[in-house]
Amino acid sequence: MAVHFTGPVLYAGKDGQRQWFENLPVANNPDYLMYMDDFTGIALDTTNDWTLIKDSSATAALGADAENGTLVLTSQATTDNDGASVQGNEIFALSATRDIWFETKLFITDAEGDAMDVCVGLTVNFATNPEAMLTAADRIVFQIDDGDSNIDCVTEKDGTATTTDSGIDIVSGTSVTLGFHVKGTGSVEFFVNRNKVATHTTNLPDDENLAIGAMELSGSATGTKSMTIDYLMAVQNR
Repeated sequence: MAVHFTGPVLYAGKDGQRQWFENLPVANNPDYLMYMDDFTGIALDTTNDWTLIKDSSATAALGADAENGTLVLTSQATTDNDGASVQGNEIFALSATRDIWFETKLFITDAEGDAMDVCVGLTVNFATNPEAMLTAADRIVFQIDDGDSNIDCVTEKDGTATTTDSGIDIVSGTSVTLGFHVKGTGSVEFFVNRNKVATHTTNLPDDENLAIGAMELSGSATGTKSMTIDYLMAVQNR
């Protein structure tokens, strides 16, 4: 017997590692704006999907025959403050009646362990160089700063930020899943490996449209630094 629904089928997500999925649609639905890049193609689409901003010696490329599909941002081994970034179109906007879900899975390669800047999430578009994402005035991101390995949760509006240490460190070569759930204009819940680590209610960027963005930057001139991204995804109900 067929089962009919009058609305979208949503995840319950009330407990444990399923909390991140609360009210997320189970499948594509026209009532939701859904963008996900699994990086399964031959080359990064910088005409229709992504704006690539990188320093002259950095690279950005899809993994060749990489399992699951990947995007690899790589800094020059002998150059400090060298990096690459991607950013999408500013199609997401905080609204009192609409939620946003963001998630990515990635790992870094950094033999020194704490000599990289990394930033990923939703941001106003930035220009000039990859590190401009670190100082973008409006954003909801996870950030790792050169000199430590803490995964920080950041909400920033008009240049004023709220930052919380997730209590979890990034580890070179180990994949980590980073996600957040924006609940209207009231709060943002941050998740690391789908476990909730922080909730922000201040400095939510509710006056600017936001884009998916990701960047990496070398913090030393010793050894190649890179970030490998499995996927980038954001969803918002219309």
